[in-house]
Formats: sequence, structure tokens, C-alpha cells
Amino acid sequence: METYLESGEAGPIEKENLVEFHLLYQGPLHSQRAENVRNEKHQIRKALHRQLKRLWQTNPNLQRAAKTRGDVEHTEHFARTGGTGSSPPITENEKFQWGVEYLAKTWERNGFHFLPLVTPDMFLRCSLEILFLRMEERDYVLQGGDIDGRIHVLFDGLRMFRDGNDLPSRNATPDPDEKPFFCLLQDDTLVSDVKIDTGGLLLLPNQEQANKHDVYLQITVRLNPTQPNTWSWVF
Repeated sequence: METYLESGEAGPIEKENLVEFHLLYQGPLHSQRAENVRNEKHQIRKALHRQLKRLWQTNPNLQRAAKTRGDVEHTEHFARTGGTGSSPPITENEKFQWGVEYLAKTWERNGFHFLPLVTPDMFLRCSLEILFLRMEERDYVLQGGDIDGRIHVLFDGLRMFRDGNDLPSRNATPDPDEKPFFCLLQDDTLVSDVKIDTGGLLLLPNQEQANKHDVYLQITVRLNPTQPNTWSWVF
């Protein structure tokens, strides 16, 4: 096992008010120079989208933020569309869906409505600790762009689109269950520090043959406020 540490200037993340969860990815991971790397980045986004959606559905504070906004938006929509009196009641699941769809309108990019968890106005620090298992005959840590190049691709997969250049294809559209599209970061510059432990991978689960470009990643995400007593929907 080798360790590759890339620390930001913020110092170690505090344990107080800490939110911690894990994201998993298994599959191909190439460097930036690989052909069709934009599609690979988007496959990472899609894999993490489902996990982050589950986080929003199960974290009490995220649930509350979405449902509160959804209740308000449903009521305002009823009034905007000519409704009179009280708006009809909706279920808790409907409040959640109304809320996340409303929140995601802020981050529309090329037809995709993203809902990033970490944004500048959320006053969050984001620390990542990554277990990076890869198939190699030797450990080429920090050689030939192996870790550096592939981590750059991973980080692009952790964030929402910046512009049309991030589209996996010209006519790409979100799948029905990607409205909104949950992602970790508005931008990868919001990561304050990173620790990467690398090691060898024998075979991915349910895989019969090895692919030299396959990886298994366990990404431990730690969040806490940048300022005491500041508002964030995570806390």
C-alpha cells in the first residue's frame, strides 16, 4: 500500500460538526489523454448520482431542507397557475421531489439540472480520503501520470458540468431518474485536502476477467462548516 497526499492550505478537517459518508466506484478509469474520457467522467457522475440521491433521501437535514423548500414551491406554483384557496395536500415524497427539483434549477447546464452538495455559499470544507485499488503488474505511484492523470479524471466526475465541453456526447440528455442530477461538488476547487492510499486490485466483484484500466475506489467524504454557526443544508 502506498500513500499519495495532496493537501490544501486549510489544514486538517475538524471532528466537531463533522458529516462523513462513503462513495464507491468500480469500473474503468483512464487518464485525461484517453479517448472518449468525457464519457468515462460522466459514467462516474452517474454511478455517484445514485448514491448521493440516497444520501439526500436519508440524511435528516437534507430531507428537511428539500421538503421545506418543496412545500413552499408547491404552494407558490398552485397560486401562480390560478389556484384559489389552499393548495391541495401532497405526500412527503412529493415535497422532497418538488424541493430538489427547485434547488437544482440554480445549476442548470446544457439541459442537466445538477444538485451539488458542496457549493461556495454552503460554507463547507470538503476533505477526501480515497482508497484507490488498481490493476498493475507493478506499483507505478506518481510515475507516467498514473495516479495524477486518473485522479484528475475522477475529480471531474465528482463535479457538475462547467459548460458544454463536459457533455459526454453532443446530444446527451439526463435519464428519467436524473432529474435532478445529484453530484458531490459544484467545482473540484472546493476540495480542501486529499489523501490517497493506493494498492493492487485482483478482480472487481462479479467480474470474470481482469481489465488493466479497472479500479475500485472507496471515497470517504468529510464535511464541516468553514465558519462556526453558519447555515448549511447538511447541518
